[in-house]
Amino acid sequence: MEKEAMLFPGQVVMSDELEMLARVCRTACEENGIALSSPQAQTLASHVLKLFLNGLVGEDELLSAERNRMKRQAHIESLKQPRELHHS
Repeated sequence: MEKEAMLFPGQVVMSDELEMLARVCRTACEENGIALSSPQAQTLASHVLKLFLNGLVGEDELLSAERNRMKRQAHIESLKQPRELHHS
């Protein structure tokens, strides 16, 4: 019998789904140099779970969505950095 975890009333994640979510998180963390025990990894995992609960249930689509989020986040962070002044 497959184990399940209840997250919210009426929302259940099966053990195979939980394993898939963990794979997505591990892969995304590895690709972005994020330590699995870090607050950034917790935020990433929370986002992946939120996507899953909102209907993105495929491993590839979750990973793609997370990669896109990380690219947007990196772009936003780069815009926040002061630009170097170039002297002619």
